[in-house]
Order: sequence, then C-alpha cells, then structure tokens
Amino acid sequence: MATVTNLLSSSQIQSLIQQASAANQLPAAALQTQEVPMKAQISALGKIQGALSGLQSALSSLSDVESLSQRFVATSPSSLVTATATNAAAVGTYSLTNIHLAKAESLISSGSTSSSGSLGSGSISIQVGSGSAITVNVASGSSSLSGVAAAIDQANTGVTASVLFDGSKYRLVLTGNSTGAANAFTVSGTGALAGLSYHAGALDLTESQSAADAGFTLNGIAITNPSNTITAAIAGVSLNLAGSGSATVTISQNSDALDSAAQGVVQALNQTLSIINQQTAYSPASGAAALLGNVSVEQLRQTLLNSLTAQLGVGGATNGTSFNSLSSVGFQITSGGTVTLDTQKFQSAAQSNYNAVASLLGAIGVASNANVGVTSVGAAAPGSYAVNVTSNANGTIAGTVNGLAASGTNGELVVTTPGSLFGMTLQIQPGVTGNLGNVTVSQGLFGSLSSVVNAALASGSGSVVGQIGGLNTSVAAMDKQIAALQQQATQETQLLTQQFATAQATLNQLTTVSSFLTSYFQQTSG
Repeated sequence: MATVTNLLSSSQIQSLIQQASAANQLPAAALQTQEVPMKAQISALGKIQGALSGLQSALSSLSDVESLSQRFVATSPSSLVTATATNAAAVGTYSLTNIHLAKAESLISSGSTSSSGSLGSGSISIQVGSGSAITVNVASGSSSLSGVAAAIDQANTGVTASVLFDGSKYRLVLTGNSTGAANAFTVSGTGALAGLSYHAGALDLTESQSAADAGFTLNGIAITNPSNTITAAIAGVSLNLAGSGSATVTISQNSDALDSAAQGVVQALNQTLSIINQQTAYSPASGAAALLGNVSVEQLRQTLLNSLTAQLGVGGATNGTSFNSLSSVGFQITSGGTVTLDTQKFQSAAQSNYNAVASLLGAIGVASNANVGVTSVGAAAPGSYAVNVTSNANGTIAGTVNGLAASGTNGELVVTTPGSLFGMTLQIQPGVTGNLGNVTVSQGLFGSLSSVVNAALASGSGSVVGQIGGLNTSVAAMDKQIAALQQQATQETQLLTQQFATAQATLNQLTTVSSFLTSYFQQTSG
C-alpha cells in the first residue's frame, strides 16, 4: 500500500519562507535606497542653513555702524586729566592750561581732650548753598564729638562729619559732599553746641578748605565747572580732572571696532562659502557631493559673492574719494571662491575717510550740514532725510526728521514717531536751528548680504529652508509608504508561515492515518 511522506524538510520550508520574506521587503528597500540621497541633501542643506545663521549674526554688528566706537582718547599727562569720548566728539587736540581742581568746603573745630566727653545738649543747623537749612537736635547724652558727628551723618545734611585726632586733641571735621563754590555751607549751633558755628558773625569753626569751582583754559577759553568731571566743555567728551597744571587731550579716529566687525563678517561669509563649496564639489576619489548640480545653492553662492562687487557706499560719503568699492578698502575674492580682507589696507582707508569706508560696510547716515552729527540711524531704510530744528536751547532740542517729530536733551535730536525712522538720533550743535540739510542713509554690505541671507532663511519659502522643508515632506511621505510596505511584507510572511504550518499539520495527520491503515491491512492479510 502507498505511504504518505513529507514533501519538503523543515529546513527547506524555512528557507523558502526566508526567500519569500526577502522578496516581500524589496519594494520598501527600494524606497529606502531612494531616501539616502534625499537625506544627504537635507544634511548638507542643514549645514548651509547653520552657516547662514552664523553669517546673519555676524552681520548684526554692521546693522548700525554709527554705534561702533569711533574715537580714541589720549591725555598727557594722564595723572592730571583722563577723558572719554563718544562718536560725536570732533577729532583734534585740545590744550588745557592753568588747571585747578574743584574743591568741597571743609571746616574744623578747636581741639578737645576727648572724643567721648559730653558737650551738652543743643542743635546744629546746616545750610548748603542756597538750599534749605537742616537742623540736627543733639541730646546731652549723645553730645560728644563722636555723637555730634554721627547725628549729622544720619541727618543727610549734605555734609559729612568725622572726628580727627591730630596727636594731641580731637577735632570735629565737616566736609561738603559736593564740590563747587555754590556748595559752600554754613553751620549754626545753639545751646551747648553754639561753639560749633560757622556763618557771618560767628566763625567758631575754622575753614581748612574753601569751596571752589574747577577751572582751566581750553584752547584759550576760560572754563569753570563746579565738579572735576566736565561734560559740556568739549562736545562728546567727558573730562576728569585729577591735578593742577597743564595737559593735552587728543581725540583721534579709531577704526578698530569697524575692522573687527568686518573681519567677523568675512570669517562667517567664508565659513558659508566653504560649506557650499564642499557640498557642491566633485572628485574622482569621493564622487559627487550631495548638492552637486543644485541650481538654487549655486545661485546662492554666486549672489553672496556678487554682494561684494556691488556699488555700496553713500554718495555723500564716497564722492570725491577713491574708497567707492569694497575692493578699494581691502576686500578680495580668491580663485577658490572665498574672501580675504587686507587689514592694513582697510585700517589705512578708515583712518583716511572713516565715513566712506563705513558706508561701504553697514547702515550709516551722513549729514550734509556740519552742525549735524549722526549718532544712530535706527531702522532707517536707505534714502535721504531732511532735518529741521525748531528749538535748541540749554541742551533741550525739538524739530523734525523727514517731517516726523523728534526731540531730546543734551543736543540729541531723537525721532520719537513710530515708523521706519524711529530711534534715529542726531547730534545738533548748541543753539543751531532751521533747515539743516539732509541725512543720507545707506546699508552697504550689511544691506546687500542681509537681503540674500534673509531670503535663503525665510521660513517656509527661503531658498535653503524651503528646500529642506520640501525634502523633509517627501521623506516623511516615503517613510509612510515604507512602513506600509514593511507591514504588508510582514503580514505576507506570517501568512505564508501559517500556510506551511497548516500544510505540515495536514501531512502529519495523513501520515498517522496511513500508518494505521498499513498496520491494519497487514494484520488482516496475515
């Protein structure tokens, strides 16, 4: 009788299942292979995006070059005068002669054998300058020299009190808190403290130092000031007097901050260009980079480089000078597609004509009237803006810039009207009013590069950001397809495995029946 046997061994069945499973995975694997270059492009574009963000950050230092430090101050001897200067300070050398310092008045009492012995109760009234008198009441239990000094200090009279021991006696010392002749003070004592008076008709205290204004002659003009810190003598310069005699203050052009900002932009630009060059390169050894042939990235590189060859300066700043292009101040494009900056050439140009060089680099305003200085251009777009000052007295100033209301103090005319000129700050010479010409604003390399970078990084639509978004969308859609295909392949493998298992179970049952029948017929035939 015929027997039932297995068609395939267990290992053969497992091999068939594995082969079928691999075949089922092929569509998903094909999509995964297609994703590889897309993910490489996303990674490469991400590197360019990061470099462009770094360039954007570096460019911010050129967004308002007026705010960069432009002045260097030297004093000689520095032991007599120190100084600081804003960008509004005029370059030049200033001679200070016959310097004498402002002083605070100081009074001293006659000697006492003790600083703690009671003087008796009374009051002390102190008047500084034309201010109101402040009366300090002192009880007998607190009326020692030390107690009187403590009471005066606690009362905030404008005078500092202390007790001095001269080696044989204790003396009460009163010193004004402020220098200047207008801050001389009087003292009126009553009761047991009547002997601590200093005023017309009662000079019980001795004046050890009189109140005095600071004074000096500046380039032949007599200057006085109640303090040793003088801010109004030279526009934009703060002087700190430290000794008597004669000194010079030299204000010179300082282009270090501008040079540092330019170097920072060049470094960030080269970082961007280098990454673009790497990601679009081809070599026989490594083949094509991820973005080789990417037209948008090639256009980005060319546009970045073209920004350095455009005419960038303000007409008013560059007319009549040789500094009318970035190449004229030290910028060069190399054969390798990067940028160099000759620091020596740049510094020399900036020292020769700072405004012309600055206008090539960043947002700057140039005034047509010598009585107007530009402290900040704010958010002003390139253009020419008319300046009109309606009032200018005692440091308080008002007027308009391009018809927009502006006002301020200390000679600074600030646009206060919301809009594109908000925050523009102009330094106006004292007393000057009327139509004061125009301020011409340019954005230089900052403007040209910023427009390119901003366009590349614009959310959703930027040439770089948009590509990344599109590729990510495509990869995400393919990932969904891959997941679906992998799930389908798994289900098909599971179904095939189940079918083989069912077939094997059926064969096992048939084998059992076959064995039984064979045994049965063998017994009956015997």
